[in-house]
Amino acid sequence: MNQFEEIRQSLTRLSAAERDAMITWLLRQRPDRIEEAHPAYTTPLPELMTLEEFLEFQQESPIRYEFVNGIIRPVGGPTVAHGIVAQNIFRAIDSHLRKGPCHAFISTCDVKLTPGTDEIVYVPDVFVSCDRTVWDEKWIPNPKFVVEVLSPSTAQIDRKEKAATYRRVSSVEEYVIASQKCAELTIYRRAARWLPELVSGMEAIAEFRSLGVSVPLAVIYEEVLRVLTPSSGDGG
Repeated sequence: MNQFEEIRQSLTRLSAAERDAMITWLLRQRPDRIEEAHPAYTTPLPELMTLEEFLEFQQESPIRYEFVNGIIRPVGGPTVAHGIVAQNIFRAIDSHLRKGPCHAFISTCDVKLTPGTDEIVYVPDVFVSCDRTVWDEKWIPNPKFVVEVLSPSTAQIDRKEKAATYRRVSSVEEYVIASQKCAELTIYRRAARWLPELVSGMEAIAEFRSLGVSVPLAVIYEEVLRVLTPSSGDGG
C-alpha cells in the first residue's frame, strides 16, 4: 500500500468535523490562497493540541483561536460591515431577552461543543444560551441560537463545517448565516429539519423562532450598505 492510499484510508475514519478541520488546515498551507489578514505570529503554531493545551495556549495568546479536534485556527479581525451586522443582531435580540432566562453574547465568549466524540471550541459572532447552570468560567457548552457573519476566509467553514456541527449539538435550535455584502440571511432550524430558509431584501423580516423574536432586515443592515465598497464581499 502506498503512502497516498494510507492517508486516504485514514481520512475516511475521521468524523465529518475532523475532515472539515483537516481540509481547513490544508487550505491554509496553500501559498496562492488569499485570506483576510491575520496577525503575524512570533512562534510557529503547533499542528495538534489537546483541549487542555489549547486552553493554556489561548490564555497566553493575544489572538483568539478556534479548536477542532486538536487543530487550531486564528479568528481574523472583522470588517466594519461584519461588525455592524453582528452588533445589530445582538442589540435586537438582547433587548428582547433581558430579564429572562436567556443571555445573548457577541464574540465575547467561546462555545465548547462535544457532539459525539468530537471536541470543538468555536467563537460565534452572536449566540444565545438559556441554561446558566452548565456555564463555567472558560466557555459556554449549550448555545441555543447561533449567528455567523460570512467573511471571505470563513464562508465555507460557516456554510459547511459549522452548519454540520451545530445541528449535532442537542441544545442548538437555530443557526443563522448572515451576509455582510447584501441584506440576506439563511436560517436553519431544528424544528424544520434544518432545511434552509433564505430571507433577503431590506423589506423582509427575519423570524428567530427559537427566541420568539422577529427583526426587520432593515434594522440588521442599517448603515451596512453605506460602508460597503464595490470590491467587498464575503464568499456568498
